[in-house]
Amino acid sequence: MSTPRAITGAAVFLVAFLSVTFAGALADRSLPLPDAPAADVAAYYSANPAAALVVAGLQVVSVVGFAVFARAVARRPAMVVAAVSVLAMVVSSALTVVLTIVAGSASLDTVQALRLGSFYAGGVVNVVTLGVFVLMTAKGLARWFGYIAGGLATLSVLSLAFYYASALLPVGRVLSMVWTLVAAIVLARTRAAERTVSGSSR
Repeated sequence: MSTPRAITGAAVFLVAFLSVTFAGALADRSLPLPDAPAADVAAYYSANPAAALVVAGLQVVSVVGFAVFARAVARRPAMVVAAVSVLAMVVSSALTVVLTIVAGSASLDTVQALRLGSFYAGGVVNVVTLGVFVLMTAKGLARWFGYIAGGLATLSVLSLAFYYASALLPVGRVLSMVWTLVAAIVLARTRAAERTVSGSSR
């Protein structure tokens, strides 16, 4: 396990994603909800290409940070889950870029398909697999916090069937992000304590 990489990756993961909120201020209106009319979605992306592309870029930077964290702390089975989570967000961002490019000329059906594809890839798929990763990795790193954060993120899959479960998506995502930073700090302290004990025993 690499402590510096874990801390750096976790910090990038959290800070880059939280920066998406500020990037949204570049837009002249709020991003339409996934169930909004396709015409509203097309109008948003046509009018706010810079904001959309900045958001997509920050999301990719964020999951690159997560990949660095996961590579530093996880074993192979959890790494596979982490890779799926990262890929889901990359696909979501790529679909956003395509939507931004074609919003002014594509059919409304195409706009809606790209919007929903981006939403589900970057939402349910990304968050649920992030939660599973946290649950698989939390045993030795901020265990109870990890079980709570990962459990809520994993349960966000219920949002596919129950609208009110959609609240678990942002809650599970942010708690899991915070867990990665806490876990990296716990790892750093554990390694420091081990070095102290090792040094004093010589």
